[in-house]
Amino acid sequence: MSEQQESVHIHIKSLGRAVEFPVRSATTCKKCKGTGTKDKKACPYCCGSGQVKMLDCIQCNGTKVAPDGQKCKCCNGAGTLTEVKTREFLDAREFCENFKKNPAKTLLICLACLVALGVASHIISGYAFVYFMFLKTWPCYVSLLFGLGGGFYVLVCLNKMNKGSYLPATTKGLITAGVIAVWIAAIAIPGPVTGRYWWIEKESKEIITDALAEQGLSCQSVKVDRADGDDYHAIATLSNGDKVEVITHFKNERGHGNKIAYSVHVEPVKNGADDI
Repeated sequence: MSEQQESVHIHIKSLGRAVEFPVRSATTCKKCKGTGTKDKKACPYCCGSGQVKMLDCIQCNGTKVAPDGQKCKCCNGAGTLTEVKTREFLDAREFCENFKKNPAKTLLICLACLVALGVASHIISGYAFVYFMFLKTWPCYVSLLFGLGGGFYVLVCLNKMNKGSYLPATTKGLITAGVIAVWIAAIAIPGPVTGRYWWIEKESKEIITDALAEQGLSCQSVKVDRADGDDYHAIATLSNGDKVEVITHFKNERGHGNKIAYSVHVEPVKNGADDI
């Protein structure tokens, strides 16, 4: 069978059947060297066939021209796409069709992912802005894992929307800019902007509460105003309503092996020097 007669069958879920795509040309896959396998699995670059097969561009049907008369951006005016790119496009188109039918599901998942990204950024920032080596601790590892997963899912959805949507390029660009802006805000606002001092505030609150335990008082909250190196200037609100200006001193100490050692000391600046 010649290359012109060869075809690839791709199942399209929205149609409920396989569609035949004629192969316009084929070359030996350089990634798997024609074996069809890579890392003991079907080669993802040639779909396990051992050949990179070029099919008519599914967007312009091989005409090289988009419906608006411009050069087809899907195939960059080549008129053909690899089998892998064709399958990716069909997967993106199916995602867009499902989104049109039930947008709430995808939007809620993306919202949950953005929340996870914000929580992860908040946790990591609180540790990193105090002592960068805290990034080696398990709370940061776990947060980073969940944050990357959530952020990656949102970007994957955005990529599929760009590839498979019928929307004009301008509209896609605006949506992309908006989603990326929200993605960045989900990292920056709960993280570096508002979450950089939460860990030192928590530690200070616990220390002050322990110091006031014999007096029947506790610390309700600690709000850091500014940092001067490893000294954190804050206002502590006590259970009796008093507000005390304090300085929290963080000191990195020599640990053993991979263990991180540190000390935190809180002292009042004025008013209430006998209270803490």
